[in-house]
Amino acid sequence: MSAIEADQLTWQQLTGANAALCQFMMNLNLRDGDYLVAFDQQQDIVAAGYLHAISADDAIIEVMVSPVLRRCGIGREVVRRLINIANTLRLQRIVSYQEPLFWSKLGFLATVDKASALLLPPAHQALQNTWHSGIPMTAYMGLTIATVSPSSFSTKSELAASINVHQTMFAGSIYSQAVLTGWGLVHLALQRVGMAGSIVLAQGDIRYRRPIAQDPVGLVEQDIELDSLLPLLSGDKVSIELEVKMFGQDQTRAAAIFNGRYVIIPK
Repeated sequence: MSAIEADQLTWQQLTGANAALCQFMMNLNLRDGDYLVAFDQQQDIVAAGYLHAISADDAIIEVMVSPVLRRCGIGREVVRRLINIANTLRLQRIVSYQEPLFWSKLGFLATVDKASALLLPPAHQALQNTWHSGIPMTAYMGLTIATVSPSSFSTKSELAASINVHQTMFAGSIYSQAVLTGWGLVHLALQRVGMAGSIVLAQGDIRYRRPIAQDPVGLVEQDIELDSLLPLLSGDKVSIELEVKMFGQDQTRAAAIFNGRYVIIPK
């Protein structure tokens, strides 16, 4: 079979009972429900993807590509389309138990049960909603999640909601946003790897270097490795130290630096 580009494919939803899909998936377990199936120009199946919700927030994802057409970007395209479906369904996390190397190239990270997982934007929105409902001050501040990656997390808020008599950001609001920025990185790391725990601030220190006279941005950059969280499985607490920098939106140098020690208490 000659190479084919992802944009040359046509797509269709098929059930696991479809005869052509059964033949394509020979020697593999077919699941109940619909598959996203890719056809080539001869209307032969060349790839299939499966997304199955296992809870209100999580789903299993699986991908199969014809062996002669691997490394052509077709698997990546299947995953992209399934992620779009997962976002539409407001799923927060998708997990695969297939070959880890393939999934790691797509940004999936190892989980506690030896799978690969990716957090989706609805997880970020859920965290933001939790802040606004559980800590009313954050809604008043206009605190929102700006950017997320496995090793960084940033927030933004509205200066007008936290302004002092000098027309700059109130020091207490700077501290609060910094604390929650670090807390958010830890929370999403736990969710990504499939673990649970109560996150509390055990110690915090902040240095105010210059005023913030623009809409504030909080940024933390640090990898939280799976191995560092494993003591939770034995009922032990985990301590994580983070540095959070606070900026005005156009500042390139930190206006304040917060150093915090967060403790995760196993549930």
